Amino acid sequence: MYRLTRRSRLCFGTAIAVIGWASVAWAQQRTFNIPSESAAASIPEFARQAGIRIVASPAARFKSMRTPAVEGALDTHAALSKLLSGTGIVIASDDGRTIVLKAPPAPPAKVPAALSYGHKPTQLGAVVVTASKRSESIQNVPGQVTALTSTDLKQIHANTLNDVAALVPGLSYQSTTPGNNLIAIRGVTTGGGQLSSGVGLYLDQVPIGASTAFGLGFQSFNVNLYDLDRVEVLNGPQGTDYGANALGGAIKYVTNAPNLHDYSAEVETEGSTTKHGDLNDALRAKFNVPLFGGKAALRVAGVQQFDSGYVDDPSHGRKNQGAARTLSGRVELLVKPTSDFNVRLTAFTGAVTGSGFAWSLRDRVSGRPVSVSGSRYEQSFALPQPTENSLRLYSAVANLNLHWAKLTSVSGYQLDRGYSINDESGLFNAIYQIVVPGFQPIPFALRVNDLTRKFTQELRLASPDNHSFEWMVGAFFTRERTDEDVFLVNAADPKGQLFGSTPFGGVLPSRYREISVFGNGTIYFSDNFDVTLGIRRTHNWENNRQTTFGQLVLPGDPFAVQNLDVTSNEGVNTYLLNPRYHLSRDIMFYARVSRGFRPGGANFIFENGLKNPNFKSDTLWNYEIGEKSTLLDGKLTLNADLYDLEWQGIQTTVNTNGVNQLANGGDARVRGAELAFRYLVLPGLTVSGSGSYSHAFLTTVSPLLGLDQKDVRLPLSPRVSFALTGAYEAPIGNDFSAAIALSNRFVGNRTEGFSGSFAVPKYQLPAYDIVNLDTSLFMPRGFEADLYVHNVFDTPGQVSAITRALGVPAYVALSQPRTIGLVLKASFDRPR
Repeated sequence: MYRLTRRSRLCFGTAIAVIGWASVAWAQQRTFNIPSESAAASIPEFARQAGIRIVASPAARFKSMRTPAVEGALDTHAALSKLLSGTGIVIASDDGRTIVLKAPPAPPAKVPAALSYGHKPTQLGAVVVTASKRSESIQNVPGQVTALTSTDLKQIHANTLNDVAALVPGLSYQSTTPGNNLIAIRGVTTGGGQLSSGVGLYLDQVPIGASTAFGLGFQSFNVNLYDLDRVEVLNGPQGTDYGANALGGAIKYVTNAPNLHDYSAEVETEGSTTKHGDLNDALRAKFNVPLFGGKAALRVAGVQQFDSGYVDDPSHGRKNQGAARTLSGRVELLVKPTSDFNVRLTAFTGAVTGSGFAWSLRDRVSGRPVSVSGSRYEQSFALPQPTENSLRLYSAVANLNLHWAKLTSVSGYQLDRGYSINDESGLFNAIYQIVVPGFQPIPFALRVNDLTRKFTQELRLASPDNHSFEWMVGAFFTRERTDEDVFLVNAADPKGQLFGSTPFGGVLPSRYREISVFGNGTIYFSDNFDVTLGIRRTHNWENNRQTTFGQLVLPGDPFAVQNLDVTSNEGVNTYLLNPRYHLSRDIMFYARVSRGFRPGGANFIFENGLKNPNFKSDTLWNYEIGEKSTLLDGKLTLNADLYDLEWQGIQTTVNTNGVNQLANGGDARVRGAELAFRYLVLPGLTVSGSGSYSHAFLTTVSPLLGLDQKDVRLPLSPRVSFALTGAYEAPIGNDFSAAIALSNRFVGNRTEGFSGSFAVPKYQLPAYDIVNLDTSLFMPRGFEADLYVHNVFDTPGQVSAITRALGVPAYVALSQPRTIGLVLKASFDRPR
């Protein structure tokens, strides 16, 4: 066996012991560029780039160990944690002058391949996020950010955002179709009548979804979470960094980048059964291939998944409503010809086809099921309600290190399509019975078909992380073209007509453009105190050419066709003031004053709606204070904040003769608190949790909503919610290890609609608890078997609701009943 001589050990140890500054500047951010390589080479290089002194012992053990790549702007603590992740190397001591690293004991002759996390960590690993468009530890971001890593997502077998929403403080959603949700952060929503999104959505760095009501911007596509590096949720308005629609916050789906150095492949299959429903199945696979000697890499991932519904319609012979088929795939090519330049090309496609909605029909007053048998898992709709939602995205992200600054270009082109048939018999039969005496009910179908083509381009230039004055400037442009067809028809008539004409028809092409410039700067007054100032100027234009006809457009002449053009343009400023104070290396306090907005635009118009051709943007000011702490020698993180939101000019949906328009209808306020923690109780045992309190209410009367009083509660926002998770992993012998996670998620009572409103009536959603159990068995040679039980006690939680006027029952989305599943996985990893 090869052994190092005393002299060689001395020389090797001297090479690793790199002398930098006299003290360790943990909070200082620097730009790192360290490839995946031997620890004997990467640790000295890291010390040089960080400007710190590191001693590694015993030296011989480091030569055979490989560290992961560390690239981008990071604070030193986060960068070192990333460099050491998965290696077993620990910080033996840190006296403020020198860091001593200690290698793990030599492995036995046979290395247990089953262990998923390797050694038993004695500290929580750093989580690196890009919330401020710079890579930094989440504990250094001066604002409420939740990061669900790939480990978190795998541990709880999460497939969509619905599976993790309860783990994020302040996040709620309304289930609209199997492929889409209406998402709210910190209670910033008007519920089922909302037509534009109040949350910015990003796939990597590209904004996804339409910006306008004509593109049904409120519908957030359910991105499958397979092969993601993490999901970042940014609470509060993000108007300076993320622009329009980030009114309540932003959500970033961050995919795993191609690996330039290692081959890998994985395939997994899943089968499960849902009570009150049927069998579910899934097949997922991915692989990574380095190319051209580490100058490029290709990564491919794909998902096929079927989820059975669990609500029946016995009166029409339909079972398992809400079933959905998901097909998703991603191809990425990363090219890095030099250490200063790289480009990442991505092609993503996702499609969700649904059959009906998992809605339980409920009496709006009592909340009891409206069904013959009284079952909560029954509904009755005269018509089937199929849906199709898809997203195709092509993007290119290029980074050029100019050394005095970093230039980033983000280009994206997407096609966002939605198709649905909604049974609107209850609402429109009630309208016609008022207008036409003796009218006999018929089946009304609302057919909506929309396609948004969206091009986006962002350029930004950012200074290095110099811990003195750091800045970022940039510009953003988007061009959207939406083609939307809306038809309300008599489904009992082959031609869709009623009284010889169509109830409503609309061909509604629209064009939207947005240009914005932005900039921010961080001034470091000392090593402990800094202030970030930001501003963004946005201008947008919208043009709608509307062709409408039918009885609800011109009742006196239903065969007449209206061709109308409506335009709008506006400019909006958003701001950021963000001081941050480090009481110590591990304790930070911050304050945040920020402004966000949602674009105004042109309305649906017709004879009875010409008085309201436009609506303005609504804006929101956020006032927030918080702290972030890393305690107990890195075993505990504790983050908390208090916030006060002032929402002005709320965009409200107004129904005129059965056709929706948008108007600005009053102001609101949201006050709340959020808490998140993670505690490494013992090696292998972690307890984490989050919680929030929110009081969201109108501060003005809103005649447009039929409200003549203030202090009315906003919808979908629970007063109290929390989640607790305990996870434990341990070896069990013979190269096997096991993991178990138990979580409890509590969602407090909420409302849909508004108390006292005739236009958007109230429905009370009661509180509910969901308990999940997830287990995993890790075996040699990369094999894994997982068994899980979600909703252990089969709790029929009422997740969200849609309410209508005129005595129509509330449509209530129920939580997925008890689901028992098995996942079998095989993976392969080999260093280049």
